[in-house]
Amino acid sequence: MRRIRDHKKEYARRIANAAKRGLSRSQARGHARSGEASIRSASTKDAERLEAAYKALRQSGNQSAAAKSAGIAPERLRRFLRENALVERRGRSWKFTDDRLRQMTVISEGERRSVSLRGFDQASLNGQHLAAVQAFLTSNDIGLLLPFAGRAVIDAKGGTHPLETDPNALHRLAAAGSEQFLEIYRLIQ
Repeated sequence: MRRIRDHKKEYARRIANAAKRGLSRSQARGHARSGEASIRSASTKDAERLEAAYKALRQSGNQSAAAKSAGIAPERLRRFLRENALVERRGRSWKFTDDRLRQMTVISEGERRSVSLRGFDQASLNGQHLAAVQAFLTSNDIGLLLPFAGRAVIDAKGGTHPLETDPNALHRLAAAGSEQFLEIYRLIQ
């Protein structure tokens, strides 16, 4: 036998429970307004798609094409960008303001260090250095390391870490053990 539901009471209970938790009516209904946090956390699958769309947006500059390439709605991408303050609109173009922390391995002063880097630029510089080190270790071409001579990355606390360009130190580190690139880069929420 079917249970007869009282939708009015269920709705009132949902609104009352949300009020106890300090949430708005729109959040309680499950459709948070612009600027309000959703009460449901995004799944990891959604988070991966949103990150892929953000990466595509950085490359193409076209929001709808970036969303389409990741298989999400452009409105969902816009909301993700706005909630995480990843971009600002400057006229007809986008200014990227990604200041999220990234946990990365930095090769500096003859050793590997796990460091928190703030922002895309520092993480990108470190990632380019790590890719150059990998290419150097396979080809032994010192010219790959020259663009990083005298350059350093700045961690989240303001400390500088000069990028290692000494071939002997890099070979010594490579002989000590290896890491996969996936283990080197991680966003911190």
